[in-house]
Amino acid sequence: MKDTTAQLIAAREKLVQQMPDPSTLLPGSLLSRMVRCNKPGCRFCGKDKGKGHGPILILSVSLGDRQVRQIPVPGEMKKEVENSLRAFAQTQKLLKQIAGVNLELLKERKRQRR
Repeated sequence: MKDTTAQLIAAREKLVQQMPDPSTLLPGSLLSRMVRCNKPGCRFCGKDKGKGHGPILILSVSLGDRQVRQIPVPGEMKKEVENSLRAFAQTQKLLKQIAGVNLELLKERKRQRR
């Protein structure tokens, strides 16, 4: 049984080592949108002929309580934001896996007490 505990601890440590740097994490989604300025005579937004300005990039972040924040992202920052979003998703996935290992460890430690 102690061998099982050691294996679980080793598995957890391996998962922890895969965690991205937390200082780079960003939650949310990156969206691409066309925007209308509604200025009279705008050649991009004119009726029936214009599709609007853009596409522009928007980082959409849920703040909870039905609040969503939308932050414009400059094109030159697209890769950085995408990497940070990917790191956030990877962190969430790894945390779930670590929690699963911790549950198994708890069960194993309970068995060892008997």
